[in-house]
Amino acid sequence: MELRKKLSKSAMLSSIIMASLSAHAEEERDAVEVDKMTVTGILPDKLEAVPGSFDIIDEDYLDTRRPISNIERLRTVPGINIVPDGSMGFDTNIGIRGQNPRRSAKAMIMEDGIHLQLAPYGDPVVHYTPPSTALSRIEVIKGAGQILYGPQTLGGAVNFVTKPVPRSGKVEGTITSAFGNQNYRLLDGAIGYGNELGGFTFGFTQNKGDGVYDHSEFDVKDYRFKGELDITERQTLGLKLVHTRDRRNSTEAYLTPYEYDRDPYSHPSIQNDEWEQDRDVIQLQHIFRVNDKFKLTSQAYYTDTFRNGLRSTEENEGDLDSNGNIVSLFRNCPGQGGEGVSATDVNASLCAGRHAPRQYYTRGVETRGDISYSLFDLEHDTIFGVRYHEENIHRQEILSQSVAERESYKLALANNPGDVEEAKIKTHALSYYLQNTTYVGNWSFTPGFRVEDVRTSEEFYEGGVQNNREALSYTEFLPSFGVAWNGITGTTVFAGVHKGIAPARADREFTEDGGRAEPEESTLYEVGFRSRYFKGINVEATLFHNDIQNTLVDFGDTFDNSGDSEQTGIELSGRINFGDIFDWTNNIYLSGAYTNLWTAEYKDGPNPSINGNRMQYAPEHMLNMDLGYEHQSGVNARIGVQHVSKQFVDDGNTRNEDVSGLQGTIPGFTIWNAGVNYAVPNSGITVFAIVENLFDKEYLVSRNEGKLVGRERLFFGGITYDF
Repeated sequence: MELRKKLSKSAMLSSIIMASLSAHAEEERDAVEVDKMTVTGILPDKLEAVPGSFDIIDEDYLDTRRPISNIERLRTVPGINIVPDGSMGFDTNIGIRGQNPRRSAKAMIMEDGIHLQLAPYGDPVVHYTPPSTALSRIEVIKGAGQILYGPQTLGGAVNFVTKPVPRSGKVEGTITSAFGNQNYRLLDGAIGYGNELGGFTFGFTQNKGDGVYDHSEFDVKDYRFKGELDITERQTLGLKLVHTRDRRNSTEAYLTPYEYDRDPYSHPSIQNDEWEQDRDVIQLQHIFRVNDKFKLTSQAYYTDTFRNGLRSTEENEGDLDSNGNIVSLFRNCPGQGGEGVSATDVNASLCAGRHAPRQYYTRGVETRGDISYSLFDLEHDTIFGVRYHEENIHRQEILSQSVAERESYKLALANNPGDVEEAKIKTHALSYYLQNTTYVGNWSFTPGFRVEDVRTSEEFYEGGVQNNREALSYTEFLPSFGVAWNGITGTTVFAGVHKGIAPARADREFTEDGGRAEPEESTLYEVGFRSRYFKGINVEATLFHNDIQNTLVDFGDTFDNSGDSEQTGIELSGRINFGDIFDWTNNIYLSGAYTNLWTAEYKDGPNPSINGNRMQYAPEHMLNMDLGYEHQSGVNARIGVQHVSKQFVDDGNTRNEDVSGLQGTIPGFTIWNAGVNYAVPNSGITVFAIVENLFDKEYLVSRNEGKLVGRERLFFGGITYDF
């Protein structure tokens, strides 16, 4: 990869950082509060003034819950629907407040404030999120405060905040090892050093095992470096490097109803179907604390991502086997009947498949100012900034003609240049944002805006010959306004409104006449409160309503602008610590999150038959509850339950299953989970055991390209040593 040369240069900078720490460790200077690049959050320090709803999943929860994917990490947040996939949850399908969760394309997903989407404007899909062991917290903003981040501002923003580098003057580290059924193995480690001048840390994580299907092996490795150096008393330079190597036997062409009924955990081509992804990231940050009231933060970032997906079967068109049952079709089986061979009639290892290699480059620079000041005897906090962002995307697709070509996408491309389908997409985006909070007694008022100025061009090729070109330019002004009242101890009442957008994917989202689809545009209203007024009890409730124009509807191969939609509902979350209420030495707690999305429907569309229908993958009810016990000896244990109500998968709200499995409903399901941790006193050692899908329930989770079963019972145990 092009970025590997840059990584070697960056390694030289990391050596300079470490040498500087060693040489100057004994020097004394006045203590100055340091903003660490490695804990770049999107929530402000004054949480009571946040103009809208937000949630924080803290490090204590991550350490005790031991989540292995976003399914466990984010289901405790009300309003979020996560649709699992066949890869143990490593791909990310997050839908917020009724938005289609497909590849998280309608939410802003970030790590330390930088996008995790492959290309947030041209192809805003997510195939990666950082391992839980690398995180200090997860932040979710669903209200007006999200306009500081973009371009996805339709429903909410999720930011994975990585752990800070050590600054204690000691070597610090951690190592975790875990094993479970389904051949699950986890190995994680990190080591670092830091003092008053700066610090660094190296980290490694490997998740390995079987996915949902038998023999769907995965092996995901994550390598990390973070460093920071105080170059003056008021200036800090930070560097973060990430390399991810992701290899899986994984498919998105799922099962026909016959295959699902026969064995939902077996797939005819899973040992052939492969997913590979290599991802490199450089993030460089400079913090300048001009004075105690004014801070400037500048950062530059560069991402280089390659991915290829190999599928052996068709998009579940299906065929009749000798007994009259609908089964999957192999794409191409040279010498075995050619294209469209029934999955029961031939050995999968003899067949070829379709490669989809894609290369993504993104880069950008951003400068942000945070200033506090007094004006007209009132206190103000102002955030302002500008970001320039570029994307270059090269998408290819080729049908391999032999087993050798199936095993090498490069060979398939070289041998069949006339059959290659390509798309080249370039994006230039300039964003501005401003948000000002004014404090008036117990009140805070926060107006703001974001401007997205976007230029996108796409060139489409077949066999190396350009056959189409599209371009789309737009400028969106996205205002926001929020108000918060803190007149009751430990309580905030808030209300807000903001306009948001979700850019259309350049390769597959079109208008009825075949032109480029327009971005979805929304106006989101919310009102609610959060409170810790009563001892041992915290609770939050939010009522929301979202009006969306140019709603993009999933029609399988393409998404089309299909009129308007609206979503209305309520979110409730909270926790009761009985130990605090009754002054017990130990604690029993009950925590929960509930969403009632009573309206999620299409309206005023060009197809009157879908007006009033339920939106895709928008369950009316979602519930997550945990009952736990925390003992002063270091033992904590919990049992939890997750419920998701019925979901429709198409705009027509088809209730009866068709022969392909693509149509029909997703029945509601309820899943139990449990876990126990024991922190051995004065040792740094914690042993743990976790079980997901406690009662091994079989349940359907998706019909995206056939029927997909949820993950069966997974049990794993392990040990962590912190030093």
